[in-house]
Amino acid sequence: MKKTRTTDKDTATLDGVLDLIALRTAQRRSTLAIFDLDGTLFDNRTRTMFILREISEKFDSRVPQLAAAFSSFQDLSVVDYSLDVTLRRLRVRNAAEIKFIREEWARRFFSDEYQKYDMPLPGAKAYVEKAHKAGATVIYLTGRDVGRMLVGTTEVLRLYGFPVGVAGTMTIVKKEFEQDDEIFKKEVSEYIDRVGEVVAVFENEPANSNILRARFPGAASFFIETQHRPGAPRLSAGITRVKDFRPALRRAR
Repeated sequence: MKKTRTTDKDTATLDGVLDLIALRTAQRRSTLAIFDLDGTLFDNRTRTMFILREISEKFDSRVPQLAAAFSSFQDLSVVDYSLDVTLRRLRVRNAAEIKFIREEWARRFFSDEYQKYDMPLPGAKAYVEKAHKAGATVIYLTGRDVGRMLVGTTEVLRLYGFPVGVAGTMTIVKKEFEQDDEIFKKEVSEYIDRVGEVVAVFENEPANSNILRARFPGAASFFIETQHRPGAPRLSAGITRVKDFRPALRRAR
């Protein structure tokens, strides 16, 4: 049976996606909704800040500049996508200290244990839950890897009440940490396209948004305006920008 594609006009808003899912479920048709995690459903700046605080307390004699930074720490706006930028903002300038912090941060950040310190974006849990209840298969498509982060990913989704591990959900992660995120999502998108019809994609990385937009041109594409890699490409046409998942902040460009 030939797939019937959705149109941008049908799903130009977050509510429109939910309405379309419900309509197609009533017609006994399968729909898929793809959600990235870091920067899309979750704010992982809290993970970074918890880790830096832990490093500053556990190794205070080795990281005196980092330890001193927390005496005047104000809010999460200091945390950048780049750890180096974050450390500059915290006035950590000693090269040896920075090298040590990078190593300790990476060992913790890319692990199961510390994902519980992420915080869901406003409205994220409620929106994913609504999409799932409306009948969509929710696909968590993330650049986290199976060896170090799959267990923590499942735990944090369960901790905050996202549908996970039940009918109508899939969690897809990388086999190897070293695999490039963009190549991974491009390859996986080919598999997803064979599984069913994608009605919506949610991403915070411009490159990944463009890749998924090209693979699923009939799906609604939403770009979450949080943080992303420096030097990212411009968004392709037809991708809707939103701050988060709260109705009051929805807007399109």
